[in-house]
Amino acid sequence: MTRFLKIILSYTFGLLAVLPAYSQQPERQKVPNYILRNTDFIERRIGDSTLNFAKEYARATRQLHSAFSAKKGQDEWVPLGPLGEENLAGTGRINSMYFHPSDTNIWYICVAQGGIWKTVNAGASWISISGDLPILRTSSMVVDPSNPDIMYVALGDYAYLGHNLLANENKRNSHYGLGIYKTRNGGINWIPTALTFDQLDFEGTLISKIIIHPLHTDSLIAVGESGAYITADGGASWQQTSSKLFWSLQNDAANPDVLFASTGYVHSYGVGEAGIMKSEDFGQTWTEIKTTIPKTGVVQRIELAIAPSDNQVVYAIACDTIGGFYGFYKSVNAGLSFSQVLTNQYKYNILNWEFDATQGGQGRYDLSICVDRYDKEHVLIGGINIWQTHDGGMSFNPVTFWRLNYYNQSLHSDIHEIQQHPTNNSIFACHDGGISRSFKLYDEEPDSLLNSKVNTEWVNYTKGLNITSFYRLSINEFNTKEKIAGAQDNSTVFTDGSTFSNLSGGDGMESAFIDEQDYRYSSSQYGTIYTFQMSGGIPYYQGRLINPIDELGEWTTPMMVANNELYVLYENLYSYIGRYSTGKYSEFIDTKDGYPRTGTALDIEKSNGNRIYLAKRGYASVGIQNQIWTSPDKGNNWIDIGAGLPRNYYPSYIEMSQLNPNKVWISFSAFDSLNKVFYSEDAGKNWVNITLNLPNIPVNCIAHQEDGTNLIYAGTDNGVYYLKKGSSTWEYYSHSLPKVIVSELEIDTTSHTLVAATFGRGLWEVGLVDYDSVHIGLESLVFRNTELYVYPNPTRSQLEITGNFTLTSDAELKLIDITGKVVYQETLHPDGGGTMAKHLDISTLKPGEYFVLLTSNTERKSTRFIKY
Repeated sequence: MTRFLKIILSYTFGLLAVLPAYSQQPERQKVPNYILRNTDFIERRIGDSTLNFAKEYARATRQLHSAFSAKKGQDEWVPLGPLGEENLAGTGRINSMYFHPSDTNIWYICVAQGGIWKTVNAGASWISISGDLPILRTSSMVVDPSNPDIMYVALGDYAYLGHNLLANENKRNSHYGLGIYKTRNGGINWIPTALTFDQLDFEGTLISKIIIHPLHTDSLIAVGESGAYITADGGASWQQTSSKLFWSLQNDAANPDVLFASTGYVHSYGVGEAGIMKSEDFGQTWTEIKTTIPKTGVVQRIELAIAPSDNQVVYAIACDTIGGFYGFYKSVNAGLSFSQVLTNQYKYNILNWEFDATQGGQGRYDLSICVDRYDKEHVLIGGINIWQTHDGGMSFNPVTFWRLNYYNQSLHSDIHEIQQHPTNNSIFACHDGGISRSFKLYDEEPDSLLNSKVNTEWVNYTKGLNITSFYRLSINEFNTKEKIAGAQDNSTVFTDGSTFSNLSGGDGMESAFIDEQDYRYSSSQYGTIYTFQMSGGIPYYQGRLINPIDELGEWTTPMMVANNELYVLYENLYSYIGRYSTGKYSEFIDTKDGYPRTGTALDIEKSNGNRIYLAKRGYASVGIQNQIWTSPDKGNNWIDIGAGLPRNYYPSYIEMSQLNPNKVWISFSAFDSLNKVFYSEDAGKNWVNITLNLPNIPVNCIAHQEDGTNLIYAGTDNGVYYLKKGSSTWEYYSHSLPKVIVSELEIDTTSHTLVAATFGRGLWEVGLVDYDSVHIGLESLVFRNTELYVYPNPTRSQLEITGNFTLTSDAELKLIDITGKVVYQETLHPDGGGTMAKHLDISTLKPGEYFVLLTSNTERKSTRFIKY
């Protein structure tokens, strides 16, 4: 959300750095980050302008189930972090929360990119209940009040609903939906209901809200992008009762057949109509309520709330065409009529970033409303910040201020839902940084930009949550415990191997290490890069990199270290030492009509910087093709090597062999079943298509295992695959890896592991394929073709760990929680007899998902279990 600001708040182990973020890119400051994130996602996947993302993902998932399976003895992925206990700026976006129908210590959350989670101890720990869901994008869920093991979830991320219906050449936004899924066993297994992508129009589905009838629990209603749907048989069949574009849906607790809903207008594309609807028969029929809200051209999104203490009182808040506050409305006659209590002439725009009347905001992305169950005049509004009124909307004061979150005060920005606890006054907020709770809200009239009076205390429930959405990852090759990863709206994080800390705020992107000079680099959107220097094991902010004048970087700008210099690919390629450029290595010319051909992928010969490969994006919508270049002499001469490659797709990654720079791989992230990964042995003169049997989902990154095995790994929108040298078949390598986007893969050369940055479930690692057989020898391997077993699973107090192998040397046994934190560690010694066995008392562990990791020399074996 910092695109509209003149600063970026950079966190360095408690040290706050204030940085001028976008002074060289003024034309992009007008576009909110949530739109730019989505645009970047879509443009990477563009190929066929008539493509239906939902159907392609579902088809790929079916292909995975039928064609790929984990091989016996295959290593399982284990989490690395963030650990959920650090004082980070945020963890990950949560769209909504729900309370158990009878036990208020049990909560459920829908994570935007990371699935469904449950706590049984009021947020002290969490367990994923996503089971076998095909994707982990979730927006809304309900629990059957008569049988809490029965649940329904809407797969898709409704926070982006509407802003990309007809844009970006794909008629699909970045967080596609697959309809409503159902579980009968508390989330262990999920099955699709009849409301799936097969039942909907060509654009697929995004569902914003599900409601279950409390008295007739086989009756549900779901609303979203393509209308309103009802079922009377638990999802076996659905009936569409409206084709309008819905945003909000609320039911009257005193009369559950009564529903209020809002419909929306998307200004950018002229789609839909803004309005308020009412149903008195649980969604079978709808009546449009007359209001003064303009249907088109002015208002886009409306959110609704019914006063629990008086169901005659209904509130509505509307945002305008640029996401700012338009009006606050109130009905005192159960929706027969609404009056506008507050207009956009109010002294504050309660949906923007500051405490003033400046236009703009993110109302299309984050907008929520909640009425106090005990006081019908007390209403909370969530946007970028939280505001509250005690007089039914006549006046508002701020409760939170997003900037103070960087000072360990206040709350993370971008509020997607506000809920009150069922039995007390505490307030919950679901936001881009996680889920938080306050037991007493404070507000006063603001008197300054950084208002110390916004001092409501919040408790953040992040322990045990593994939900961070990372764009990129880098590993320090001189000390591989050190890693930097950039997250969506949750900053860039640095880890020394034991804990995680923030480096910089906002959206974190690519990063790099130059250990000889103790420099670390991190970036945010469009090539804004910050430098840090280590002192006493702590990275201190040194300043912002001096960007080239009149050149732009891509949303995720490629950069890497070679020959002890940092190389950054904007529209041209530059090198840096410290903050300052030491050279320009190309003179590429911008393309026609002002479309900047920014760089998307880069690899350089690390030892001397001589051989360079790079890719520059195209724009398929206007016929501008991508470009793929190589230079054999550090940029003095450039050779176009794009012949034989798909020219209309987004080049997502380039990887060369550092031992033989003529060997190079390139990937493309479009939906094209025939054109995903290519390989050349002659520096791009000739390309071989090695897409082979990869499923038709985007390939986002590749990694080369340069240790004699010559394996190549591909990170996709749904898992990791590897291809052995000489093989014609990719193997699935995602056992225990969550079903989320894999955004980058890096190899840890010390622990001999493959590390993945995922978009929704943090950092994970797994053993390298065939590393031990090459470097140790098959005859010496202990874990080869063996399994590690745990029993019982699930368990409450006791755990038996066994393996069908005998330890021949010392081994390290670790229990790791879902975030990557080691909760138990022991050295096991060979006992000279029988198979490996260990008994553990785990009664003191908190409920959740855990991993058993056994390592001996360079071998590793892992499995997982559930603790109830």
